Amino acid sequence: MKRTKRLLTWILAVVLIVVCAALVACVDKPQAEQLTELTLPKLNADQMAVIIKNGDKDYTSYTVTLTEDMKTGEDVIRYLIDEAGLSVTWTDSEYGKYIDSIGGAKPDASKNEYVNVLTSVAEDKGSWAGVKTYEVNGVTLVAAAVGISQMSVEAGAVIYFETDVY
Repeated sequence: MKRTKRLLTWILAVVLIVVCAALVACVDKPQAEQLTELTLPKLNADQMAVIIKNGDKDYTSYTVTLTEDMKTGEDVIRYLIDEAGLSVTWTDSEYGKYIDSIGGAKPDASKNEYVNVLTSVAEDKGSWAGVKTYEVNGVTLVAAAVGISQMSVEAGAVIYFETDVY
């Protein structure tokens, strides 16, 4: 009887450890949400958002819990590739990564399309005349003046990708 109780206690302890480990592993996974309009997710104090316009009335929003390893936009995108299976093609250049496609944002070069990157981070926003700007839920997204490899990452930040025309 003592042996059975001891065995059951060990089995229960192992099951609890496995369940707790599985729950902890899921907490930091990026959460993707499909949207029909450009809106921002509610973010915790240690989170940022990556939003991709896949097509007309088709957006994917990722909520990312920031870590010490995420210092640039490129780090965040690499994390989404690894943890959420985000599809990205990019080209290395002397200035950093050039995004050829990301998620459903797949430009058609024959139509002079490219992936435009917008940000909410003030120091990375473009300031030239006619810079593309959106106001979304009280947050201003502006075409980035830096590439994804140099883009700043901070709590509350939003990086938005869409196909645009030259």
